[in-house]
Amino acid sequence: MLYWLPRVCLFLLICLVVALGVLPATSEDIAHTLIVVALGLGLFSLTLHVFPPEHY
Repeated sequence: MLYWLPRVCLFLLICLVVALGVLPATSEDIAHTLIVVALGLGLFSLTLHVFPPEHY
């Protein structure tokens, strides 16, 4: 469960930001935000795969 906790928190944060209208709510801006979030989660997963926390 701890493996998914950062992803769930980040997803909830992005949903909150989009829902409250902090970002301009055009479909293009939302798409760019989701792409950046997906890339960030991918890099986070890659980092955890290369450097597992139980080894360091």
